[in-house]
Amino acid sequence: MKKITWIAVFAAMVLPLGAFADQHVEAEQPAPLTDVWMIVPKAGMDAKFTEAAKKHMAFRAKAGESRTWMAFRPVIGKKMNIVHFRACCFDYADQDAYIVEDEKLGLAADWNKNVDPYVDHYHHYLEINDWENSHWPEGSNGPYYGATSWFWKEGAGPGPSEVRKEFSQIAKNEGWGEAGDGHNWLWLERIGGQPVLAIVSSFESYADMAPDEPSFFGFLSEKLGSAEKASEMFAKFGAGFQSSDYTVWMYDAELSSPNREE
Repeated sequence: MKKITWIAVFAAMVLPLGAFADQHVEAEQPAPLTDVWMIVPKAGMDAKFTEAAKKHMAFRAKAGESRTWMAFRPVIGKKMNIVHFRACCFDYADQDAYIVEDEKLGLAADWNKNVDPYVDHYHHYLEINDWENSHWPEGSNGPYYGATSWFWKEGAGPGPSEVRKEFSQIAKNEGWGEAGDGHNWLWLERIGGQPVLAIVSSFESYADMAPDEPSFFGFLSEKLGSAEKASEMFAKFGAGFQSSDYTVWMYDAELSSPNREE
């Protein structure tokens, strides 16, 4: 992609940002991993899938599952028939313990019996949350979440990752996180499938998605002393990727883990 395209994509993304797991605060440095399932219901069976999944989530809560799942559906993007489940945050060893728990409580067995008949296919990933280079205040609760994903070029090298960290540290150290109404962001890297780097943003409404003034590019230009220096950083970042994709997800309380106190 042309350099100006990368500048526009990144500048438009770094708005009032948030994340999918609003219970975690930056200062706590939570565990790094998120469990991610992308599920596509069979054509014409979305209603049956939804009803079965609701009952299954109630089953998981009643069984005493240790993880809390947040569900999302796309409202802007190119694939609109996906249901997205996320559970955060844990360490690698926790995944081993969860597999044992899943078997003991019969969670997968119940899903396979009652929900899987309505599923066309699945994608399963782990994601690494980069808390150190993210800014994550409380109250970033959506209900809309914009996610831009960059797909790595083969042999891209460490340069783009180093620039990403520079972006974040300048933003954190120079006050971008506190500017205006506040800016929040979360960096993610996918484990499994095509290598992906992503950043997630939280919006209270569609009006909240309007581009910021000044943009992050303008902010960075001021802090670096020139637009040329900022452009060089964006070009170095963009050189590591073959393409990008942007999706806005909406939180789906109906398919998320129910409140066990209710």
